[in-house]
Amino acid sequence: MTTRKGSPMIGVIVWSSEAREKAVIWCEDQASLAYLQGRISLADPMRWPEPGDLVELECETIGALRHARQVALLSEQSCPELPRLLGQQAESRPETHLKLVVSRDETGEAAECGQHAVARAARISAAG
Repeated sequence: MTTRKGSPMIGVIVWSSEAREKAVIWCEDQASLAYLQGRISLADPMRWPEPGDLVELECETIGALRHARQVALLSEQSCPELPRLLGQQAESRPETHLKLVVSRDETGEAAECGQHAVARAARISAAG
């Protein structure tokens, strides 16, 4: 199991359930979302964060999952419309039917494709 800790950063709560003590945080570094689980990871365990709250956090990556640690509220409801905007953005995206999973190198062996190849294939498909 690999564990990596990062430096403090700013994030916005995009989903939260106080009853389940779980939340999802969109971080300023635009990397993977961070997952908050349990009040032990909060700087103030008496205040559960809500969608739209601006927080400061440290991230700890364990395996492939990024955990939020030392989550501190910076500003309540800084972006309360964010969950709605993200939902609208997801609904307005055209569905693509092109999915490039593997390609063949010059030896004929299967190789994984990078994001750039997938993005290029999507642009070519969209262009018609």
